[in-house]
Amino acid sequence: MSDKNKRTVRRPAARQDGGKAVPQAPLFDQQTAPIPRQPRRQTGEMQQMVLPLGAVGMEPLNAPEPAPRRRKKAGGRKRPESGPARRRQMTRGEMRRRRRRRRWLAFFFVVFLMAVGFILSVTVLFKVKHIVVENLDKTTPANTGIYTEDAILGALAVPLEENLFGFSAAEKQAEMELQLPYLETIRVRRRLPDTVVVQVAPATESWCAKTDAGWAILSDGLKVLKVQTDQPADLPVITGLGVNAPTAGRFLSLTTEAQSEQIADLMEQLYAQDLAGSCTRIDMGLGTDAYFVYDGRIKVLLGTFNNLDYKLSVAALLLKNESGEYLSSTDRGTLDVSSQLDDSVHRFTFAPGSFEQEESEPPPPDSANSASGSAASGSASGAASGSASASQPSSDSVPASSAPASWSTSDSTSQSTSQPEE
Repeated sequence: MSDKNKRTVRRPAARQDGGKAVPQAPLFDQQTAPIPRQPRRQTGEMQQMVLPLGAVGMEPLNAPEPAPRRRKKAGGRKRPESGPARRRQMTRGEMRRRRRRRRWLAFFFVVFLMAVGFILSVTVLFKVKHIVVENLDKTTPANTGIYTEDAILGALAVPLEENLFGFSAAEKQAEMELQLPYLETIRVRRRLPDTVVVQVAPATESWCAKTDAGWAILSDGLKVLKVQTDQPADLPVITGLGVNAPTAGRFLSLTTEAQSEQIADLMEQLYAQDLAGSCTRIDMGLGTDAYFVYDGRIKVLLGTFNNLDYKLSVAALLLKNESGEYLSSTDRGTLDVSSQLDDSVHRFTFAPGSFEQEESEPPPPDSANSASGSAASGSASGAASGSASASQPSSDSVPASSAPASWSTSDSTSQSTSQPEE
């Protein structure tokens, strides 16, 4: 081998470490110590390689020099040995910020889904395919009173193929009440996926009341059906009411809230005791001298509205006379059920003869506070004497010959106190 083909391998200088020379690993020079040729390996035979001594474990010529070690100080803190990099722990502030970001992202995602659902429901889904008119108990055909179903659908004004949520059911109901006053109840409902339901109940002319605008014709629930100038001859009259301007299709509006509660309670009890159909007149009497006329022949004095349910239950027992021992169908006079001696003793008297129908004046608007105070005291006394309402006059203590003039009842006894004079 010529000198040109020979490669010169430079040995790196000996490194100093603390003033001492570091021995170098032996170098491998293929020119001076070539790798011997390996025998040919046959099929299935393991290959064997022979390397000269020092060829394994040599350091590369361009290996970086290790950094010099620093001397440990006496009493110094021992540094941890370098190892694999550990993940940095998150602080509480970072964790809070991350949770806050997640909550906001979830909130915006939900809002986005709701917006998409609303747009789809308004533009694509829930088209009106059917409109049904039914009774309050969901039966058909509906009892629409003086109106036809076509008139009800015309007042509803919801065309087919309109979106089911494209209108307000409450607004439609209010508009229909004004256009169809002779319907006592109107309810507009949605029935998914494509039906609008109108539930109705007819109204009948049952009462009348005098107002500044004329005579208001009222239904059983005191809904204004119409207003006319002349008094109807065949309807019972309600007097002593402070009525605001009546509107057909709206319920009767009174000047005082206390009187509204009183007339509502009185109507409820009259219908519960089956006395409303025979009443020919009701007078509120400013909440202290109320009365009603039964069948045009018996004036029933109620006084205040304290214990109203008990007073009307006793009046129904004496007036209807189902046992045949109390007031007959020919008796005329005044029945006073307003007397209450105390919380447990009640006195009811009947005075035969004619009676006068005094009409009380309506309460002024500024008497709302006093009327509400009277109503509050009435509810308190009614609660105190609730046990007395279960007591009824005993048939053994009332004579069957003629109508008694006076009864007195208590929680434990029931006796007749006087007889009518012959």
